[in-house]
Amino acid sequence: MPIYAYRCPICGADFEVSRRLADRAAPAFCPADGAEGKRLMTAPNVGGLAVDPASAPKAPAPATKSWSHFGHSHTGGGGTHSHGAPPAPPAPPPSA
Repeated sequence: MPIYAYRCPICGADFEVSRRLADRAAPAFCPADGAEGKRLMTAPNVGGLAVDPASAPKAPAPATKSWSHFGHSHTGGGGTHSHGAPPAPPAPPPSA
């Protein structure tokens, strides 16, 4: 159930009420003096850790220009379309 934050206009106390989403508009009363609280707009708490975007892992660059994301390729205007890994590079010439 969501937790909603309120502030009492009489005593200034902040309090929270856990209730069903369908009941979010119902009045909430201050536990200290019984006055109807005013709902505060707060950021949702979704848990997890904050990550600095600059330190987030980056996707590797494609190996060749004809291959795009995750082995999915659209090459040229001739309708060539493939899925899978790019072809292996040619083998080096044998040493003499």
